[in-house]
Amino acid sequence: MKESWQNLIDLIVNPKATFTRLKSKPKWGVAFLVFCFLVVVLAWIVFPFTQKFLNPQYASSLTDIGLFGSTKAASMVFVAVSGITLGILCAVVFSIGLIVVSRVFKVNEVLKFRHIFAAWWHTILINPLVFFINVAFLPVFRHLKDIETVVDMRVIPGIHMLVTSVENPYLLLFLSYVDLLGIWNIFVLTVAVATLAEINKIKACLAAVIIWVLRVGIDVIFQVSSAS
Repeated sequence: MKESWQNLIDLIVNPKATFTRLKSKPKWGVAFLVFCFLVVVLAWIVFPFTQKFLNPQYASSLTDIGLFGSTKAASMVFVAVSGITLGILCAVVFSIGLIVVSRVFKVNEVLKFRHIFAAWWHTILINPLVFFINVAFLPVFRHLKDIETVVDMRVIPGIHMLVTSVENPYLLLFLSYVDLLGIWNIFVLTVAVATLAEINKIKACLAAVIIWVLRVGIDVIFQVSSAS
């Protein structure tokens, strides 16, 4: 248990140490529980903002069948459960896909599904951490009345602020992820790939960028679709 918590600490201060340990002991239970906790907390914190554009039919369907007494509670539960479910599906699908790719390209044949699965739950924790930072600054730079779309909740300066002519909500939200914290995310992924797959940094960075783009793409589709 102590080692699992150390992995979470080192994920921020020394990611190479985290993935070196996961390479020998692929533990993911604590990381998964922390992810679930963060998603639930975030769903509660951002509800005043998300309720403006969350499709009401999702929450009302839960209220109608008697699971929750209010639409507010149902909405928060919908956001939390959806986020956790999406995280689990992505973890399984990406881990299977990455292990298949590693076999095709004959990359570190010692690498197993459990190693990638454990690494996934640790690297994915960066997403809610970045969201927490966004939420922390949200009341400073945005009023509730200013929140019209999902993109409006991204207050950390990103490329989307430089392309005012773009109106596609999917593209705008995707571009909003291209910021300094996005670079940090790619850096951690690069360290994870280089450590586990035992490949050079250039190839690891390329793989990290591809994984990051796919992750963000799925997140964007989920967020925009939930709000439409």
